[in-house]
Amino acid sequence: MPDLAGDDAAPRYQRIHRTLADRIEAGVYPIGSLMPTETELGQEFSTSRFTVREALRCLTENGYVERRQGMGTRVVSAQPQVRYYQSFESLRELFQGAIDTYMVVLGHQPLVIDEPLAQRIGGKAGERWIRVDGVRWTEPGGRPISYIESFVPERFEALVPSFSSHSGPFFDLLERHSGLTIEEVQQEIRATLMPAEISHPLGLPAGAPSLQLLRRYVTDSGVLIASFNWHSASQMTYKMRIRRGRQSPE
Repeated sequence: MPDLAGDDAAPRYQRIHRTLADRIEAGVYPIGSLMPTETELGQEFSTSRFTVREALRCLTENGYVERRQGMGTRVVSAQPQVRYYQSFESLRELFQGAIDTYMVVLGHQPLVIDEPLAQRIGGKAGERWIRVDGVRWTEPGGRPISYIESFVPERFEALVPSFSSHSGPFFDLLERHSGLTIEEVQQEIRATLMPAEISHPLGLPAGAPSLQLLRRYVTDSGVLIASFNWHSASQMTYKMRIRRGRQSPE
């Protein structure tokens, strides 16, 4: 088994991540090449695929590699890039994205929504909703990814205090306790400037350029939860794939 780089007291996945990063920077895995598979790395380092997957996730967050389902892990940079990548095609992937990161709830408060906000989150002007603010981090003690403003209909107010201790996405908690099923997620992406109350918790100046992702989680009974995800424009890339539709043969 190869010697692992880094502090011996660090978690194993972090030491494997550092070893793989050192190899990329040294050109062992050239830019454009595919990394060994999770199975191959697991055998090399005598560890589980879960541990290897965590190490590769860190490489992805640091901008060394790009991972695509069915295509493997490709090296895209020999130096770390301070960027955060998101690419979701299903609720399952949204769920996993929340599990792989760390959310800190800053607080919550009730409010009566006005017409402009109602149009964006899918409510009605004059309704009472609960706003929940928080910051999502790469990991405890890591770096901030985004500031999140979530809006929850008043009927779920009793569940809001449990958000701070919930390890998964808020939509999962609401879906399980309400008995409702999310039928679709509606997403809007805007380029806008961050107000001071959003930028400061991220360590950015007021008016910093951002990408604002609004997601509405919709059930047959209306919006379950809506969230504004504020990301630094210089540190965020949102990727998606568009496939050509194929006509059925006549």
